[in-house]
Amino acid sequence: MALSSSPPSGFRDFLPSNIELRQKVSQTISRVYRSFGFEPIETSALENLEVLTGKGGGENEKLIFKVLKRGEKLTEALEKSEELADLGLRFDLTLPLARFYAAHQNDLPKPFKAFHIAPVWRAERAQRGRYREFTQCDLDIVGSESWMAEVEVISAILTVFEKLGLKDVSVHLNDRALVYEALNQAGIPPNQQVEVCITLDKLDKIGQEGVFAELHDKFSLDSAAVVNAAKLIMDNPTEISKFDSIAPAEARGIKNILEKLKGAAGNQGQNCFFNSSLMRGFDYYTGPVFEFRHPKLSGSLGGGGRYDRLLEKFGVPSIAACGGSIGFERLILLLEELGNSRETLGAKFFIAVFSEEMLAQTLELSSKLRNLGQSVDLYPGAAKLKNQFKYADQKKARYALILGPDEVKQNQIRIKDLKTGIESLADFESLPKLPD
Repeated sequence: MALSSSPPSGFRDFLPSNIELRQKVSQTISRVYRSFGFEPIETSALENLEVLTGKGGGENEKLIFKVLKRGEKLTEALEKSEELADLGLRFDLTLPLARFYAAHQNDLPKPFKAFHIAPVWRAERAQRGRYREFTQCDLDIVGSESWMAEVEVISAILTVFEKLGLKDVSVHLNDRALVYEALNQAGIPPNQQVEVCITLDKLDKIGQEGVFAELHDKFSLDSAAVVNAAKLIMDNPTEISKFDSIAPAEARGIKNILEKLKGAAGNQGQNCFFNSSLMRGFDYYTGPVFEFRHPKLSGSLGGGGRYDRLLEKFGVPSIAACGGSIGFERLILLLEELGNSRETLGAKFFIAVFSEEMLAQTLELSSKLRNLGQSVDLYPGAAKLKNQFKYADQKKARYALILGPDEVKQNQIRIKDLKTGIESLADFESLPKLPD
């Protein structure tokens, strides 16, 4: 029986036409991030399992693709009924960044502005817009306590959307510290507050009644305290004044960020709102959290927040850090639905091989054009010209060039404009000047 040609569930192959848009978007993101002073980094796809677990990734820790120990270590683990895995594929780029900074901090500027565009993996149920392998586009500022770090991160991401022609993106902003203070005053123990926030973050999925039920069942808290805290946070979520007396410093910080975004992010900054029901699902957030949304998507386009204590996990004294990420796959899906993708364009020149006897001159022509920086697709062999032109059409080349004995005698090259179908003769010097 033949093997299945399909990739595993939640994983994908990409045709050249798919790659065209993905590369265009990735290059735009990279260019914008660089324009804000962020520097590129890369980290290992695999991390030691202890890096990915233990007070960091929240519920995503349950979705880690684990890698078994090898050889004698695996045999020993089986005999002792110990953990069989010692490595895992990263499920986000923030934990790897924290490890990276801890390892290389002496060689990095302070504060450090980094960006990282790379695949991550989560063993979750695959669905439209959510895959088990997907790309994240992170940017982070490590070493700044100022709320200007949030403004810079959010502004950079909004600029990406603007450069891609994406309108109607809104930013929802909250502060975990503000929420913790509200939970504190409602009598919810500090050791349960992170888990309570993770449950509150499910509001969009299960509604208020579902949130109330899970809080009561999961934490066995006094029902009045649960209801009061949840209602304060979930009711009238855009009304920040309700927190002025509960968490005055945090409320002022949120107001500052929202005000400065109106100037720093241009027109996009007008669509930034306070949203007390926004939590974000990771344990490591300690302050402001934010999320990017679009009316055409049920989920977010990206998000992030402040994680001032995450580096303590790696033995680094408490250091301020803030970061955000673009959900690349959802962004691509949205651009395709809005018609912002473009048709794949092949090499500028396709060169047909007239005959085996003309192969040397044809190779020389392609080499000369490539040395001038032109993109050239040379047909691999001397097939019938009809078949070669069919190939050129499939590859969406702009011009087809033919160099036969007659053209060599005239010291010219035959050109066919594949866009208009017009044929003409030209000398070599004129070829690079042809419009794309």
